[in-house]
Amino acid sequence: MKTKKLTVEERLVVGSGKLNALRAQGWVPGVVYGEALGESINVQMKAADIRAVLGDDETDSVLVTLQMGKRELLTLIKNVQHNHLTDSTMHVDFHAVTPETMVLTEVPVHLKGTPVGVSMGGQVQQLVHDLPVRSAVKDIPSEIVADISAIKLNESLRVAQLTLPEKVTTPFNGTVVLVSVVKP
Repeated sequence: MKTKKLTVEERLVVGSGKLNALRAQGWVPGVVYGEALGESINVQMKAADIRAVLGDDETDSVLVTLQMGKRELLTLIKNVQHNHLTDSTMHVDFHAVTPETMVLTEVPVHLKGTPVGVSMGGQVQQLVHDLPVRSAVKDIPSEIVADISAIKLNESLRVAQLTLPEKVTTPFNGTVVLVSVVKP
């Protein structure tokens, strides 16, 4: 998985009024926590910088190296709070990790191929878009590719039929349906 970089500063202000003033100045408050760190650290980052890091990625599968002065911290974004009216980022939680830390995270499932069932009038229905996976941070895949070309009409691709990368497992039962080809 690709690691993104983000510059943050330690944040000394706390309290909703002070944090709202901080946001009005173009900053987003956050917190860094985790066993790899010890004590939690309150941080702040430029709103434009965190928007660029997040992009369209899923929040709990984004690996970010935080640059805090001369200190670098490897983290996973665990939670992003948004303003419901403006969709602006209000707060970000970072989980400090090491490359060996075992984590449960979600990885996007991308479909490859055109199912045989489509030529028979079927329509593809993807039921699982993000698959939970367990692995060391260094082994988190950026995506899971599911080859759907052999699926016939009224058939499905199940978790047990996926080829997961080495050292990656999923807590999903093997019978969970990822993709079906059905009549519209």
